[in-house]
Amino acid sequence: MPAKTFEVIRGLERDRFRAMVEGDGPTLEALLAENASYVHTNGKRETKRQFIDAITAGRRRYRQIEIQSQDVVAAGRDSCLVSGRALIEMESKNGALLFPVAYTAIHVQTDGQWLMLALQATRVALE
Repeated sequence: MPAKTFEVIRGLERDRFRAMVEGDGPTLEALLAENASYVHTNGKRETKRQFIDAITAGRRRYRQIEIQSQDVVAAGRDSCLVSGRALIEMESKNGALLFPVAYTAIHVQTDGQWLMLALQATRVALE
């Protein structure tokens, strides 16, 4: 797989994180596969629709997501695996929450378009 593909995937990850912070439903809609599965740090699993609705309705508010590290590797002809770490700041009822996560995302190419199919995130200790 060409290195250019890995840069495309990194760009899609940046776009996804930016859309999460901005509450940009249409961008998230375009970046996630219809059958996407999103597993949060608390173990809660959401479908694409549940994930986007929680963000656009304001039930989940991301203030900032900072990518700290990110590796992209081919996982077949039409799929890539992203493993990374990010620092997430969210709004909660008691104020801001700031925590680091390790995450794994799978992107697949369908009809020439890369889409995120799955994501699982885990909280990690502050270093």
